[in-house]
Amino acid sequence: MTNNPIYCAIDTNNIKQAIALIKKIRPSIGGVKLGLEFYTHCGIDGINKIKELGLPMFIDLKLFDIPNTTKAALQGILASGPELTTLHISGGSEMLRECVDIRNSSQSKTKLIGVTVLTSFDEEGIQEVGLNNSIGDQVIKLAKLAAESKLDGIVCSPHEIIKIKSEIKDDLKLIVPGIRGVEDNSNDQKRTMSAKEAIDSGADILVIGRPITKAIDPAEAANKIFKSL
Repeated sequence: MTNNPIYCAIDTNNIKQAIALIKKIRPSIGGVKLGLEFYTHCGIDGINKIKELGLPMFIDLKLFDIPNTTKAALQGILASGPELTTLHISGGSEMLRECVDIRNSSQSKTKLIGVTVLTSFDEEGIQEVGLNNSIGDQVIKLAKLAAESKLDGIVCSPHEIIKIKSEIKDDLKLIVPGIRGVEDNSNDQKRTMSAKEAIDSGADILVIGRPITKAIDPAEAANKIFKSL
């Protein structure tokens, strides 16, 4: 893992803009997160161009399918050599364990990170999709499954960090989106916290997108967040 915990979410459909942005902010970030928007427009070629910049990559496609399909997709991701990549824990233990086996047998160093409950959900939203647990209880249930399945870490909102640390004894890395300052628009994120609060609570990596990428001066915004830690 990098000494700088900030991974900037590069949510763009334009590879030239992505490269220009990363070059501006790279002194104040530890890596870049490439998600669905980037991948569906820029593809593997785009990922390889970002890789040439030399920063750790977090490929965040949140794989969730039957085990055989998920394994095949994961092999394509592992070929790009990211530091981290994501699987939905809700895919179940068979899917997760088979993905761990594929990662290990390929001798890849990519860390497999399980997605718990998206930070766009609140309590009303989680009930809407048929989950009767509270968000906190559902996150713990999925975190335990991640640990049992030998994943390297999980994605959770900053609000669940302390509960996870107290109830899960495995050394799961905590990858935390939903980072916002008091002056930032929360956008579609429901469970947010400042970068320093999240780190102080026990986050290992912070995923930060729009507070940096939509700032008037992204380099200054990234540097300000990094210094706040």
